[in-house]
Amino acid sequence: RRATPASAEAAPQLLGLSFTATPPAWSNGDVSKPRSRVSLAVGATALVALGLASRLPDMPAFCVLYVGDVLWGAFFFTLAAWLRPAAATLTLWLAATTLTEAIELSQLYQAPWAQAVRATRLGGLLLGHTFLWSDMLCVALGTTIAAVFATATLTQPARGSSG
Repeated sequence: RRATPASAEAAPQLLGLSFTATPPAWSNGDVSKPRSRVSLAVGATALVALGLASRLPDMPAFCVLYVGDVLWGAFFFTLAAWLRPAAATLTLWLAATTLTEAIELSQLYQAPWAQAVRATRLGGLLLGHTFLWSDMLCVALGTTIAAVFATATLTQPARGSSG
C-alpha cells in the first residue's frame, strides 16, 4: 500500500524530525513570541548597575576602560528590545549599534553647549567625554553580545517540550 501525503508528512513528526525550513531568530523572520518587557527591564537595570560598578575607582584599568562600554552597548540593545519587544533581533541590533556608534562619533563635536551637557553626570554617562576608537569597538561588541544572547534565548524550546 502506498503512503498518502498525510501519512508521509506524519512519519517525520512521529520520529521528532522536522524538515521545514525556519528562518534564524536574528533574521526578520523571528519565529518566537515577543520579548517580556519585565525581563528586559530587569536586564537593563542589571546592566546599568554593572556598568556603574565597572567605573568604580578600585576596579582594574581594563575593566574601567573597556567593560563599561561593552555593557553600555548591551544596554542600548536591551533598551531597543524594551521599546519594540516583537521586533526582529537583527533590526534591534542594527538600531542599537547605529545609535551607539553615532553617540560615540558625537564626541568628536566639541561645541561649548555639548561640553556643558557632557559636564553633567547624566550627560557624561550617556554621551561620554572623549572619542576613542576602542570605544567604537566595545559598544559594537556589546550590542552584538546582547543580540547573540537574545537569539539564543529566543530559539530555545520551552521546558517540557520534546523538540
